[in-house]
Amino acid sequence: MIGLGWIRSTVDNYYPNKPIKFISRSKNQDQTANTSTLPEILQSAVPELYQDNYFYINPLLSTGHFQTAYTAINNFEHIDHVHYKRRILPIENKTYRVEEDDIKYDRWEGSSTVALDYVVPESLTDPDHLNFRPSSQTHDLPPRTEYLDPAKELDLIKDDSKPLLIALHGLSGGSYEAYIRAVLYKITSAPYDFDAVVLNSRGCANHTITSPQLYNGLWTNDLRYLINEHIKPKFPNKRIYLIGFSLGGAILANYLGQEGSNVYPMIKGSCIVGTPWDFPDSAIHLRESLIGHNVYSPTMCQNLLKLLNTHYENEGFLKHDKFINDYKMDPSKFKAVKYLKDFDDLFTSKLFGFNSADEYYRHASPVQRLLKVRVPTVILSSKDDPITGFRTLPINEVKLNPYTTLVTTTTGGHLGWFTVSGKRWYPEPIAKLLSELDQNWQVGEVEDELDLPVDIDKSWKHDRLVYGML
Repeated sequence: MIGLGWIRSTVDNYYPNKPIKFISRSKNQDQTANTSTLPEILQSAVPELYQDNYFYINPLLSTGHFQTAYTAINNFEHIDHVHYKRRILPIENKTYRVEEDDIKYDRWEGSSTVALDYVVPESLTDPDHLNFRPSSQTHDLPPRTEYLDPAKELDLIKDDSKPLLIALHGLSGGSYEAYIRAVLYKITSAPYDFDAVVLNSRGCANHTITSPQLYNGLWTNDLRYLINEHIKPKFPNKRIYLIGFSLGGAILANYLGQEGSNVYPMIKGSCIVGTPWDFPDSAIHLRESLIGHNVYSPTMCQNLLKLLNTHYENEGFLKHDKFINDYKMDPSKFKAVKYLKDFDDLFTSKLFGFNSADEYYRHASPVQRLLKVRVPTVILSSKDDPITGFRTLPINEVKLNPYTTLVTTTTGGHLGWFTVSGKRWYPEPIAKLLSELDQNWQVGEVEDELDLPVDIDKSWKHDRLVYGML
């Protein structure tokens, strides 16, 4: 008799050697606060994410490839109907401080914009929403999305008793993607009732760029600007949680690692889902796989080319980039761009000051910044993810960083995790986890700084070893 193991996806956990302690928000009979660690919180409150738990997958989607393909070929428009109000947010010509340096958010002197999509009730539908459409925006909006009256933005998330979830999508995706709607639909509904907003990467989700720049996995300044210059001054008492999917997870991890111990204190936790941690290895992983080389990589490349063309044609702002414009003048070169690495080699790297895709990949890999993260962070990945692979999951980094936890499953593919019912498995556990942390726990003081990973900035400066020599 054949068992059910082949349709069972099992959870595995990787914890730090000395996880941070959380302090309970409630007092026991002795008027002292209880303490707990994230492994203990998962075991008691979110067992779905705890060691050796499991869920049954759809028997027709029993491999990572099938799980991943299903996300692309199925139409999920009948479920998780999330409604959005879009705010086109200008990136003002401001700077932020890093040690002794004042750094601009970008180089376009206040002309850039990003698209914020706030989750709102369906009842907020406004037939006159196009009256608030900025003149710069020339593309139709995604489904169930309307323009927001900027004067009403403060009313959307003004309730400080409700935490705010900021979500980052994957490569060339957007707020309309089913994998992101699944979480937002769950966490903004009862009993969780979070506020939520999606930060769409430049040019994504039908946002019309207003400066000649797109995005990449190391471009963290749009998230930084949103938090520093928009959320922080307008909603200073708002508790913030962050979630990133795939490339959006890499952007999130890179941001948190760059911020380190200076991270905005109202950021209370993060979740990083289906993310490539070592970009060079993920590129090799794609090339090694027959399906990866011939299906995934060309598909992602075509999606990026479509995005580039969208913002180049009809006097789009990418016409103002000399490199892209010169390249587009030679159709034979443009047609030779077939694989994801081709695009990153010819466009992504060059547009952000790198010499090649390999150089960009090395610098953008979030695994090298995970040790500096100082926000409670849960990483969720599937061991059969055909896009990111399994061999470079940050297991050793998680063991060293007391703020992190890695949760894996045996089956789930890339942002799939479809259960036997056809629904995604991860939205409920993620909503339960973030709600549990927000309602019942706060991070305690790290007992011993020696338990934290060593800050290699003290031994590495000017691109050389200087430990003990400064």
